[in-house]
Amino acid sequence: MRLLKTEITPLINDVLHIDVRDQVFLWSPYHTQPSFHAHPELELVFVLEGFGKRIIGNKMEPFEAGDMVFVGSNVPHLWLSDPVFYEEGSSLRSKVIVTYIHPKIFNQVFDLIKEFEGIREMIRQSSKGIRIFGETREIIAEKLLSLSAVEGFEKVNGLLQVMNLISVSDEKEFIVNNYETDHYDDVYPDRLVDVIKFLKDNLHEPITLRQVADIACMTEQSFCRFFKKRTQKNFTRFLSDLRVVHACHLLVRSDNAIEEIASQCGYGSASHFCKVFKEYTGVSPFRYKTSANEHR
Repeated sequence: MRLLKTEITPLINDVLHIDVRDQVFLWSPYHTQPSFHAHPELELVFVLEGFGKRIIGNKMEPFEAGDMVFVGSNVPHLWLSDPVFYEEGSSLRSKVIVTYIHPKIFNQVFDLIKEFEGIREMIRQSSKGIRIFGETREIIAEKLLSLSAVEGFEKVNGLLQVMNLISVSDEKEFIVNNYETDHYDDVYPDRLVDVIKFLKDNLHEPITLRQVADIACMTEQSFCRFFKKRTQKNFTRFLSDLRVVHACHLLVRSDNAIEEIASQCGYGSASHFCKVFKEYTGVSPFRYKTSANEHR
């Protein structure tokens, strides 16, 4: 089986993310189709509706509503809806809550504070895949639903509580034993991740379609189709979105002049930057910065 080596954080621009999905069949919005893949982010999946097969490492098992699994960093996995979900005219739905946690945000805290040893050990064990059941599953499911609507410290604190619940509970079991993660001969990188990383690292520079098509090893025409299918946006729009989001960040968190921020975001002139920024946000960069400072 082919293994896609990808990352989630560059695609969602977030190291903690709770995604509530209601779909015709189970699939990740970060891929064009269900694929056997691995990423550095920890992943907690809770199935609300749907059934099919899931693969964790080298273990294939059925899943159904109520299935809850914690998958470790870089563990190959795939949830695949039953063939009946793909039939024309099917009224079946797949509903899941998928939580992504990049381990780097907690690593230093876990290493320094001995009270987190239980969570640290649970994360190490998650390389085997952990199935959670019973009352623990019900408590976590309720927490995830509430956490999907919050941000900031409340979300971080809530996810720490979830990981602690998993670590101390007896209502869990490993899915895979003695599994080696490096035996795949057909491993291929996610070209979209490579492109997005390049964009974020070079927002201060002019970026051409030819440059990113070369990174993806495609013709410009093929790249445009690929990019639109994966992101649901054309390349020009996606790049403009990244530049404006970066500009918002700089306007709030730095004291740089508008002209300097325009340059840092890849705009050749402050006037063009102000025009684009207002088209996207409805306000001028100056007004955006003033309003943000007023609400601090």
